Amino acid sequence: MDSYIINMNLLEFTILNVPVSGATVLMNIFFVYCMFFPENRPENNLKPPLNVLLGSLIGCNLTLNVLNLLFVFYDQFYTASWIYTISYAVMLYATRTSFTTSTGLNMFYYFQIVHVQQPFLVWVKTHFKVFMYLTMLFDRIFFLFEFILQFMYPWEGPVPAVDLNSTSDQMNITNEKTSVIYLLLTTDFWLKCVYFFFCLIIMLASSSGTVLYLRNHMKSMEKNTSSFSSLHHQRQMRVTIMGIIQMVLFFLCAGWLMTEDLIIFYFVEHFDQGEYFFDSVVALYSLGTTIILGVGQTTFRLRVIDIGGKLLQTLKF
Repeated sequence: MDSYIINMNLLEFTILNVPVSGATVLMNIFFVYCMFFPENRPENNLKPPLNVLLGSLIGCNLTLNVLNLLFVFYDQFYTASWIYTISYAVMLYATRTSFTTSTGLNMFYYFQIVHVQQPFLVWVKTHFKVFMYLTMLFDRIFFLFEFILQFMYPWEGPVPAVDLNSTSDQMNITNEKTSVIYLLLTTDFWLKCVYFFFCLIIMLASSSGTVLYLRNHMKSMEKNTSSFSSLHHQRQMRVTIMGIIQMVLFFLCAGWLMTEDLIIFYFVEHFDQGEYFFDSVVALYSLGTTIILGVGQTTFRLRVIDIGGKLLQTLKF
């Protein structure tokens, strides 16, 4: 029997992921309802590209958490291997595309808050809608490459580099196939590393730029005592704080994914039994992202406050 570095059993996986993914699914369904049936308030009007970014992130959260709940069912009962393979590939695809959407939201609020003056940033801000749509299209195509790899080689784990130097008869027989798979997996791995590092740099730069901008204008905002200015400042601060928290979540989740791929690819083949720990990290990241959406987005937060107020009135009655 293969020994694994991380041994998370099915019971532990179920106890952690069922409530986490269940709560995340319910909250994102509520967000979908808010987007399709918003209240008649000016601040609830979601316009492109914000509505596209929010819809994409909510769709990714729903997809990966529904599949995470299905994994519990898959492991409880016998399920065809191809169903599990497709589900796992779709979950990876949704997780990694959600990273780009989170980066896009961070950039969107940076350009909404900061008055940029650099020519390049002014150009990006002017064409941000088209720029974001093209980025999301590229993102989907880019991760489709890994989706196809996962589907084509469902039983082929990452091939450690040390195994490629083996001179055993078994390796000689499948040397050509292994070399092709290894080349594809190597290319995919390093492209993902560069891509996620680039996203992290963008999120760090936009969050830092927003914080510096708000700090430099703090005194001028405090001098303006109007209620509208104060409310606007609170919204900017709230969005900035949520963006920083989102960046930390992105760093932890993407960092773990890259570390796990690196360990499996170059050191050990059997790392996470059943991929339970990976699924748990993704589920917790998705829950954190969902909470950030609920707190940071005015549309969702006001609807929660409105429904809570109506419930309190009903209970008092």
